[in-house]
Amino acid sequence: MYIPFDELPATARAWVYQTNRPLTETEESYALELGQQFTNQWAAHGNALRASVKVFHRHFLVVAVDEQFNAASGCSIDSSVAFVRELEQKFTSAGSPISFFDRTQIAFWQNDDIQLLPMNQAKKRVKEGNISPDTITFNNSVTTLGAFENQWKIPVKDSWLTRYLPQSASV
Repeated sequence: MYIPFDELPATARAWVYQTNRPLTETEESYALELGQQFTNQWAAHGNALRASVKVFHRHFLVVAVDEQFNAASGCSIDSSVAFVRELEQKFTSAGSPISFFDRTQIAFWQNDDIQLLPMNQAKKRVKEGNISPDTITFNNSVTTLGAFENQWKIPVKDSWLTRYLPQSASV
């Protein structure tokens, strides 16, 4: 059953999907509409799940479920992945394909916008000092809404990219 995103507890399980291009306003609205439809029927072993979907910065789709109410099962998680794949198919056009599963691009918050870089370029730019230790990046591996709230947007120096910072910058 759909629950407004902000009403889910911090303990709710979360999955963050990053797009390889920004969603249009129309795509974002449609994703939220389809997300509400999906979560209204989402169940684990016949038991309704209290869940929600929200888009952040036009690049991040977050699916969350309150497992204190009913826990997600392997099959229900598979159905949520199928939902995200369905969004990919609906939003991909010949000139503008979209992926929610491309893990080769790293997102940074720069100039009040999301900047995506292929992983090898991101590593190079960090090493060269073109991305500072305080540049914000996104930890899409968070697993709860509490972690999403507190550990999703983090400085490069607190991310896995810290190993590529020049020695003087990482101290």
